[in-house]
Amino acid sequence: MTLDTDTLELLYYSYLPRLTNFAARYVTDTSEAEDIVEEVYIKFWEKYSGKESDRWHHLLYKMVRNSCLDHIRHNSVNGGQSLNSTLNNVCEERLYNWDMSNEGADSRTMLQDLRTEVYRIMSGLPERCREVFMLSRFSDMKNKEIASKLGISEKAVEKHITKALKKFSSELEDEKQSFDFNKTIILILFLG
Repeated sequence: MTLDTDTLELLYYSYLPRLTNFAARYVTDTSEAEDIVEEVYIKFWEKYSGKESDRWHHLLYKMVRNSCLDHIRHNSVNGGQSLNSTLNNVCEERLYNWDMSNEGADSRTMLQDLRTEVYRIMSGLPERCREVFMLSRFSDMKNKEIASKLGISEKAVEKHITKALKKFSSELEDEKQSFDFNKTIILILFLG
């Protein structure tokens, strides 16, 4: 679908409340969350107007998340809340980001199942591989930062992350028959 004024209006009214709630999970001030989301819609229009996609809402969530992280980083430098305290649970964020079409889904149970599955798979990783993966996915660190922190090469960081992702992939493949499809989708979002 082309991002034109009609599509923007549809996306605005369909996702504004959810995006604002999503942003409010990062920043504690509701008015800051509203401002961030409004700025994202402006940047979104300026950057993507006239382009084609079937996944505009995914991009909006990503842009809001990144804007919130930038806002938190800026504030933490100036004595505000810390980035780590705000991002203490990536799984919850990914679940919230996912557009649930199953109104009967018990999101708390699903979230607990996902946590259990993620930690089960992670517990099967070698210690260094698990450490690198957690820094990458839970602390949102770049490969260069991880390499510096652990005193290893960036290439080694990449290898550990690749190994972890392969483990997740093979475990999910093995459990495809018994593991709920919706949970698999959320795990894929978590790994992305």
